[in-house]
Amino acid sequence: MSRNYREDTRHYYRDAKRRGRKSLDRARHRADDISHELVENAEEAWRETDDYVHRNAWSSMGVAALAGFAIGFLAGRR
Repeated sequence: MSRNYREDTRHYYRDAKRRGRKSLDRARHRADDISHELVENAEEAWRETDDYVHRNAWSSMGVAALAGFAIGFLAGRR
């Protein structure tokens, strides 16, 4: 009778280990997919921003100057 318990325990252990590995593999693949998608989106946003700044250089410089002035003004008041 104790032999059946040992065999059952081994069976459940192996099954749990197999299911755990499958779940881990699925999670890794999903994380890789999400990572690649995020990189692609970031690169696309970078390209669009770069194109916008090149097309509207003076406006971009004005916004940057205004932001710098505002940060300097607020930091100088402290």
